[in-house]
Amino acid sequence: MTSRRSIGRLATATAAATVGLILGATQAFAGTAALSRSLYLTGSPTAGASASMSRSIYLAAGNYAWDISTSDAGNSYADSHGSRSIYLAAGTYDWNCTISSPANGYYKNTCSLDKGAGPAYMESGWFTLPRSGGYTMDSYLTQF
Repeated sequence: MTSRRSIGRLATATAAATVGLILGATQAFAGTAALSRSLYLTGSPTAGASASMSRSIYLAAGNYAWDISTSDAGNSYADSHGSRSIYLAAGTYDWNCTISSPANGYYKNTCSLDKGAGPAYMESGWFTLPRSGGYTMDSYLTQF
């Protein structure tokens, strides 16, 4: 005969195993962090114009792929991409990204990560946009 105590222990063990599986799956897929901003951008920017986004983020120690791009409705502009591989020590970082106009008619994406000992940088090439309208600036950190 099965006692209520045995059923309770079985239920507790089953719940703990389920939570363990869920947490394990979450951690396995938690290797990417994103920073994103929707913007209205003109097709003919004036030199000196800029817009930024930032966040504070805790990162585990490891190697990361770091990317930035500007896109609209699924169209990503090749020259707006910047990427690099970087090793980051564990800690809290200030993550800042800016889209700016280094010269009339052009944009450039720049990002920095700073843990207090001096920032690491990443940037795209100069690029143009085909029209004025809504765009999204995205940056990703993916641990590998």
